Amino acid sequence: MRTEQKVKKYFEESFSSDLKAGLITAVVALPLAIAFAIASGVEPVMGLYTAIIAGMLISTFGGSRYSVSGPTGAMTVIVLSTVNGHGVEGLLLAGFLAGIFQILFGIFRLGKVVKYIPLPVISGFTSGIGIIILIGQLSNVFGLVLPAREHVWETVYDVIAGIDMMNILALSMFAGTIILMLLLPKALSNIKYLKNIPASIITLVLSVILTYRFDLEIPIVGEIPSTIPQIHMLDINIGLMYAVLPAAFTIALLGTIESLLCAVVCDAMTNTKHNSNKELIGQGIANVILPFFAGIPATAAIARSAVNIREGAKTRISGIIHSLVLIGILIFFGPIAQYIPKAYLAGILVLVSIKMVNVDEIRTTMNISKMDTFVLLTTFALTVLTDLVFAIQAGMFLSIILLFIRLTNIIEVQSMESYDPSEGINATILADPYLKDNVAVYTINGPFFFGAMAVFENKVDEHIHMSKPHMIIRMRYVPFIDTTGIERLKSFILTRKGTGHKVYLTTVQPEVMRSISSDAVLNKLMQDKDVTIFKSTQEALGYLQERDGNR
Repeated sequence: MRTEQKVKKYFEESFSSDLKAGLITAVVALPLAIAFAIASGVEPVMGLYTAIIAGMLISTFGGSRYSVSGPTGAMTVIVLSTVNGHGVEGLLLAGFLAGIFQILFGIFRLGKVVKYIPLPVISGFTSGIGIIILIGQLSNVFGLVLPAREHVWETVYDVIAGIDMMNILALSMFAGTIILMLLLPKALSNIKYLKNIPASIITLVLSVILTYRFDLEIPIVGEIPSTIPQIHMLDINIGLMYAVLPAAFTIALLGTIESLLCAVVCDAMTNTKHNSNKELIGQGIANVILPFFAGIPATAAIARSAVNIREGAKTRISGIIHSLVLIGILIFFGPIAQYIPKAYLAGILVLVSIKMVNVDEIRTTMNISKMDTFVLLTTFALTVLTDLVFAIQAGMFLSIILLFIRLTNIIEVQSMESYDPSEGINATILADPYLKDNVAVYTINGPFFFGAMAVFENKVDEHIHMSKPHMIIRMRYVPFIDTTGIERLKSFILTRKGTGHKVYLTTVQPEVMRSISSDAVLNKLMQDKDVTIFKSTQEALGYLQERDGNR
């Protein structure tokens, strides 16, 4: 009875809103799915199959209530690269492996880890993809029939070489698409019954009517089979699997980033909260199943998800309705869709690519940090000029190096001479002749990790003169210590031991203490009193005073 009540309540309160949202989202998704498929170097129908299956599966199993998934601009470059290198079968296998990676990401709860990918890497990578998409559409802009190329300079060369074959009608269609897409939203906003109709749909209908009615001699999408997706068995072999593995991991990582960013955007628009790990599992399930229906890798699409929310979606059912509507369009309007001009799709993709270059993020990064700017520009350049796998690897590597440099710069070793001699520790030392002549106190500020080792050794040489028999090292401001730090500390204590001197550690943080205690050599040194640990520096000074009094 409870289930029946829930169903009845849903149809009374939410179904009409989900139906409207799903319908409008499907109409918006139609040209984008075809455009992204063509830009990816695959058949247009593969884009539609992807939008249908991914939209249904991810809306069902994902962790975001409002995200709508399918082929996206961010994926086109890596998909095209994979198709050029390994063929369509290689792409389908890469998508299958990417789905497995994403399921594992979700199972091992790595959803939140994506938040720690630095903004300069994401911004440079996304902007680079935008530029590649833009350059990749130049042939369609000028109405040229050219093969898809893996590198942008090859595309530019082909366009320049064939520019004398430029189709003026195609260029005019492209320009008209851009103008209408920019002007229609404002023009329709004051018309009651038209303000909710997406500009892309009006432009699409006009472009198809013009192309069909006047039999315009411009490149068109071509025949689209009006059939539902059929099962397609994968060509799984070890050699091909090994070859596409890097591309598969890049697809998984890129899809993960875009899907979770989309979920965050949806949360901000609806004041809800998504489940990151469930979303990754849902994305993975879809990408594992898609290749068996000739679908290309999919991810959540921010633009379509925003339309879904703006049109009043209440539940994840709207995403499923969007898929069902696309099936209906495929079956009943496939013959009409073949007349969609490629110049129109180029206009749509050029606008998408421009939006992917976030000028505000780039400007902010350049104003804040030269090092972050270097990471952003390097990632951007490598994305455009090399391949995506290398670009994102290089971007992450540079970010890690940058992090180590920043952490290294904050480590500092200070002697007590820089503090007020009339207060605290200095007052205690200067008041006792024995402590003054025999005790040196130093403070380590910052993490004690391998990246800071060179700085630490320089500071030791600069500040620590090993003439006094007792050295107190204050570690209150050391948040963590790694294996290299432990080894360096052992070496330092053993060197002091060789000269007959003692080391005392004070105010050691619990996490650091656990690392020290887990080392057998340091435990032995503590047992032999070659290093002693105190809760406070004053306690260590009191111990030394008492020791002097017993001499």
